[in-house]
Amino acid sequence: MRSIGHWAVFTVAILIWTAGAVPSYGQQPAEKKPAIETPSMRLASARNVFINRTHGSRIPFETIRSTIEGWGRFTLVETPDKADLLIEIASTGDSGVQVSSSSKVSPESGQEEKSTSTRKDISPTDVKMVVSDARNKRVLWIATESVKFAMKEKAKENNLVEAAERLASKFHDRLEPPPPAK
Repeated sequence: MRSIGHWAVFTVAILIWTAGAVPSYGQQPAEKKPAIETPSMRLASARNVFINRTHGSRIPFETIRSTIEGWGRFTLVETPDKADLLIEIASTGDSGVQVSSSSKVSPESGQEEKSTSTRKDISPTDVKMVVSDARNKRVLWIATESVKFAMKEKAKENNLVEAAERLASKFHDRLEPPPPAK
């Protein structure tokens, strides 16, 4: 009897070993699915950025560019193909003054008559920042800041700088949230 018991244990051991070593017919080995990369993950892993002004004043572009450069988290690159992220800066409604003049000869007097018209564009100005993945152009982060209205040119420029700084700060806080207030 004893020899049958050892034979049964040996047979079971062989069956277990061969079942684990030989793949079953019709079954494929488990494939690893690629991990889904969230916008937060892509933003966190990015190192190189290309910054582009798409529309409007250079002031927000220069402000955001110098802020990101001073941050030290990213390396600014000169072409989009070398970038991990594309950052587009646009401003709208430049709130400028347009002056036009015209002249014509009066049929009665034969003298030249000049007319000048001034038009003040007081449309609101916004600064928009769009951050996209350079590989697939998927938008990862977007924000817009309104610029305070100002009549004087220097005040307008200062307000553009402030709006651009708010945008850069929001982007910074998105990637490196400030510590919770105590």
